[in-house]
Amino acid sequence: MTRLISVAATFAVAALLAAGCSKSSDEGANASATGPVTDSSDSGLKPVAGMKVAMGDPKHGAAIFGQNCSSCHGAAGAGGGIGPTLKGEKSRKNYDAAVAWIKNPKPPMPKLYPGPLSASDVADVASYVESL
Repeated sequence: MTRLISVAATFAVAALLAAGCSKSSDEGANASATGPVTDSSDSGLKPVAGMKVAMGDPKHGAAIFGQNCSSCHGAAGAGGGIGPTLKGEKSRKNYDAAVAWIKNPKPPMPKLYPGPLSASDVADVASYVESL
């Protein structure tokens, strides 16, 4: 009986992750002027020669967060799901570390980059999380 409950709980967590993190963001396909300036290979946030890398757009990041992250981290990143609170994340990770984490998270956080999130989406979400 305990094994059955454990298996059911595992499936429930997987279903929650799939439901909350499988939504895509087409908004990020059109990079905004406030997003990071990157080269065409975009294997990471690499500045184009002579240009300053801008942080992402936290307003757009909030929308993406609401679509892809809030089911685990709570509506305003305050926790409430299986993910930890992100309030005060800026004291634990700087912007660059937040971008790196979103691009290559450790389980159980799902990897959403490079799809469905673009590099611009990641920058925007990192800016939003840093603002919490």
